[in-house]
Amino acid sequence: MSKLLSAGFIRLRKDKIFWIALIFMFGAGVFFPVMRYMDMQQSGYINNIDNGFFACALFIGIVMAVFCSLFIGTEYSDGTIRNKVVIGQKRTSIYLSNLIICAIVSIVMCAAFLIAYLCVGIPLLGFFEMGIKLVLLFTLAVFVLSIAFASIFTLISMLNHNKAITAVVCILLAFLLLFAGAQLYKMLNEPETNMGLITTENGQEYQEIPNPNYLEDGKREVVQFLYDFVPGGQALQCVSLEANNIVVLPVYSLIIIILTTGIGMFFFRKKELK
Repeated sequence: MSKLLSAGFIRLRKDKIFWIALIFMFGAGVFFPVMRYMDMQQSGYINNIDNGFFACALFIGIVMAVFCSLFIGTEYSDGTIRNKVVIGQKRTSIYLSNLIICAIVSIVMCAAFLIAYLCVGIPLLGFFEMGIKLVLLFTLAVFVLSIAFASIFTLISMLNHNKAITAVVCILLAFLLLFAGAQLYKMLNEPETNMGLITTENGQEYQEIPNPNYLEDGKREVVQFLYDFVPGGQALQCVSLEANNIVVLPVYSLIIIILTTGIGMFFFRKKELK
């Protein structure tokens, strides 16, 4: 596998998509604190570095969807994967080498954003208000989440030889996961009661009435689990710093990585290469 990894990293250094994505993530890491500082100067509202520090979690899925689909898709369009099999490379090694490269790229992308945010944000916005332990936990959650995204899109890219279709599917899935996370968040934040206009003996009055969309204990636990498990839900929690179960988020991401890798390798070994 070492030869596959070496060849992959050599190709990575020449990959335009990688460098464009890296510049984008670094630029976003500079842009966010600068905009927060300008907003603080205009509004007088105090912005600390905590707010927005993990914003990379919101778009790392989209970035990795583009990168994985095009990086791996190019190996199919160029016939590289087929040639690797022909010369005797094991399919498991081929799959894992691409996964490792995509996983490392995902960490590099997040690190570029966070390092840029720190370098610009600390002088402008000051140091963290939340504890260092919590910062490290969120950082771990974001890094493992980025690998989970890479693992999902590696699975799709390795099982589909059409680069264009793979790119479309991966990008749509990235947005779908974020949308699912937003919907789960909305469900969890439904109030128990709403103000409603009802008719009484004294006429029409506004009173609190039960909210039919409010989740009771059993349903709430299920939705909370999905919100913690789905990558889009994890991303929203990391961005907002409102994770109720921050310790379990990396565990769920690790489960996603193991499941998608196992499924991907199983079907790739059976895939007919054209």
